[in-house]
Amino acid sequence: MSDNNLSNTDRMETYQLKNNQGDELVICNYGARMAQWHTTVNGESRNIILGFDNINDYLNDGAFLGAIVGPFANRVGGAKFTVNGTQHNLSANEGVNQLHGGPQAFGQQFWQCKNKTPHSVTLVCDLEDGFNGYPGPIHSEITYELTENSECIISGKLTSEQLTAIGPTSHPYFNLAGMKNDSQSHQLQINAANYTVKDDAGIPTGEIKSVNNTALDFRENRTLSMAIGQDDIDDNFVIDNHGYVSHQENTCNKQAVLTSPDESLALHVSANLPGLQIYTARYLEAPFTPFQGICLEPQFFPDSPNKPDFPFEFTGPNNPLDVKIVYALVK
Repeated sequence: MSDNNLSNTDRMETYQLKNNQGDELVICNYGARMAQWHTTVNGESRNIILGFDNINDYLNDGAFLGAIVGPFANRVGGAKFTVNGTQHNLSANEGVNQLHGGPQAFGQQFWQCKNKTPHSVTLVCDLEDGFNGYPGPIHSEITYELTENSECIISGKLTSEQLTAIGPTSHPYFNLAGMKNDSQSHQLQINAANYTVKDDAGIPTGEIKSVNNTALDFRENRTLSMAIGQDDIDDNFVIDNHGYVSHQENTCNKQAVLTSPDESLALHVSANLPGLQIYTARYLEAPFTPFQGICLEPQFFPDSPNKPDFPFEFTGPNNPLDVKIVYALVK
């Protein structure tokens, strides 16, 4: 029986990656998701990623829990972009804008397993030309690797037969306390002196502004609740010295450190992307609660395809995109 004849619940698969340090990472083929990450802290196992107890509940998830999102992550203003003089109209799914690639995009696709080892899994997704308005076809391979240093390394290789806007990210909701506290009890440090100013719809205006004297100043380690009170964050930070010039000239950079409330566990984030979206999950719904997790999403700046001054390149047959995101635990 082919996959096309199976029900969605029958098509759900998970893959366990383990190391010798007490880490177990569970990846789901639906949305190429990080479903669980168990790690050993002070002799006890702790799951640090929000996820559903029943794997089939991801089929109705609207929060992109642990998913790879794209083709272009975050928001595209007006759900359109122009490349080589041709305007491409995308499928809008957040008012007049597009969020995370539009409906049924990377986060709602069944990815195919290409390769599996005890420490890694490679998943593949192909989108046809014109999917949600994106020129293509687009071919994507995502590899998750769990190292002996408690690093989750996410490597993406993405190609398109036509120039198109590609810029995915990973969307796990972290809670380093093992779901016992909300995210605002964590401490956060971000290597960013600037952020992209946004309008009421979350679309960047094009202005890049200093975090100085704002609630977004995390250049020094700060407890989230002390920094923002009962407010929330859903903002893109411009990583200092990010090193991105083009697809061929981009280097991995240190982006942020998240520390558990009891200071027994830290998450170090690095990537070869110029921005970092921080989202403190105000809009999480049952069975979760608002602020229960925090997303740290390395990315191109939102609406980069429409902002010539933002660091970004279109992906095409002669310009593939390699993405690297590293989530590293330090105990």
